[in-house]
Amino acid sequence: MCGLAGMILAPKKRSRQEVDRLVESFTRLLICSEHRGPHATGVAWVKADGTYQVEKAPLPAREFVDTWRYAAWTDSIDAQTTLLMGHTRWPTRGSELNPNNNHPLVVTQETGSVLLTHNGHLTGVDRLFTQYQLPRTAQVDSEFLVQLAARHWAPDGMDLRVFLHDLRGLEGRMSAVLVGTSQPETVYLFKGNQPLEVVYHPRDRVLCYASEVSILMRALGLSSGWDIVPVPAGRVLVVNQRELTKMQQLPFSFRGMATMVR
Repeated sequence: MCGLAGMILAPKKRSRQEVDRLVESFTRLLICSEHRGPHATGVAWVKADGTYQVEKAPLPAREFVDTWRYAAWTDSIDAQTTLLMGHTRWPTRGSELNPNNNHPLVVTQETGSVLLTHNGHLTGVDRLFTQYQLPRTAQVDSEFLVQLAARHWAPDGMDLRVFLHDLRGLEGRMSAVLVGTSQPETVYLFKGNQPLEVVYHPRDRVLCYASEVSILMRALGLSSGWDIVPVPAGRVLVVNQRELTKMQQLPFSFRGMATMVR
């Protein structure tokens, strides 16, 4: 199991104080997710113009957030930031000492970069890499998802219909978060047979996600204006950060969906 944690930020005039407060909440999300993956921690921010920055290290979250790299990463977050993406990793395949295996995973191509965080484990990916003739730079099974998404990414965004069709043959466990820099305002949250919980704060215009409700409660204090967004298993939540209240939920499935795990 791994931990997914993040924030999607709607356009809003945010003071430096408000931005710092959101960064503090995101840091708490990471720390509260550490028990789901103490072996490596990674983060990414994405901005409205498609720029992004990734930092990751083979450290538990409590140590990672005290590094100078994390401090420099947070210093670059501003009111133009659309997404804060976090991951705490428990390796099932691929050493955490190899940075290519730690999340967020990134594929860069002519149409921009695609970033992914994944919780779960996929089986038979060696065969799938060959079947789809996808490049491979890491040892983790999660790379199949980001390489497949990049295959279907165009300058105006991902062909979601074709991507969901290609997911049908997957076996294993997954929930995932996906974004592309050619369309940074759109974030895809896939809730398969691994947990993924979502809440929304109307006043702050922020959507947060994590792998457990308890993580959201400890990090955010859900009594202070947060609304739970119900997302059933087998749904992809398509979030446009410009219109957070108009989220789409679309069905998706794969062979492993019959097995629900924590």
